[in-house]
Amino acid sequence: MKQVKPMNQIVSNTSYLALVKEYQQWLQTLGFSNLVVYKYPRYIAYFLQHLEQQGIFKITQLKQKNVQHYFTYLEQRPNKRNPNQTLSTSHLNTNFIAIDKFLEFLHQMGTPNTPPPTKYLIEHQAKKEIQVLTKQEIQQLYSTIPATYLTFPFADKTYRQAILKVVIDLCYGCGMRRSEALNLNIKDVNFDAKIIHIRQGKNYKDRYVPMSKQVYENIQTFVYQHRIHSTNPKRKEKLYPNYRIEEAIILLLKHCENTTLKAKKPTLHTLRHSIATHLLQNGMSIENISTFLGHSSLVSTQLYTHLLNEECKIDNE
Repeated sequence: MKQVKPMNQIVSNTSYLALVKEYQQWLQTLGFSNLVVYKYPRYIAYFLQHLEQQGIFKITQLKQKNVQHYFTYLEQRPNKRNPNQTLSTSHLNTNFIAIDKFLEFLHQMGTPNTPPPTKYLIEHQAKKEIQVLTKQEIQQLYSTIPATYLTFPFADKTYRQAILKVVIDLCYGCGMRRSEALNLNIKDVNFDAKIIHIRQGKNYKDRYVPMSKQVYENIQTFVYQHRIHSTNPKRKEKLYPNYRIEEAIILLLKHCENTTLKAKKPTLHTLRHSIATHLLQNGMSIENISTFLGHSSLVSTQLYTHLLNEECKIDNE
């Protein structure tokens, strides 16, 4: 397990340690998520450690050039997990946002000579092209389901087809990650409230997602009519009865007649990218999409605004 350094092992200056604690309380008072309240102060502790190394032991000595010097240092710093790479764009931007919030905090505390927030972010460049399916292509995946398992007995066939439908419902309709769909317990599906409680998602973050009418009906039908045929005792508490969830989309593509859709080679994560883009197209705010997807920072969600802008450019050409 990764060892987490106590704050006093990162920053030795007692006044800096007090600032970090006050900053954490300020974030908490403003209603930031538990993850932000935990992470941002740690990023600030390392920023203050860097200031100490530069001979700056009073926050009133902080200048804009010191902030920029630290940003440059972060951009050039090797990744500890992979020394041949630098820090990821998302990690860098989260650091930059944390420091801007810290500068905002210092201003509100009345700290003299505090430089203004930088509003500096690195434009996210995906390491590989991100595929997004159209709404029509999503429907084609659903409509391909009846073409699967045709050689199986009726009960077995309908059970397996219901599983395929649930996979699309979870990864597209509810925007779940593969691991979240795989680990979802039946008890976390609340049919009365039409919501799903996703426990311990990425970064150990819980969230609730709504079920649309179609998703609600599909999952309810699966649970009460088909899941009884599950023969996996090790997953009796899980909604999804199998371990190899990714096989669902592979099978659907095999039976799909749309060559354009096949050429995209979508994965389960493609379904998650797709729902995010479609929600943005429908006018949902970036903040609500971020909550829906369980992102720890808006930086991750802003990727979809770039994808949407690219689509608009294509449509206008």
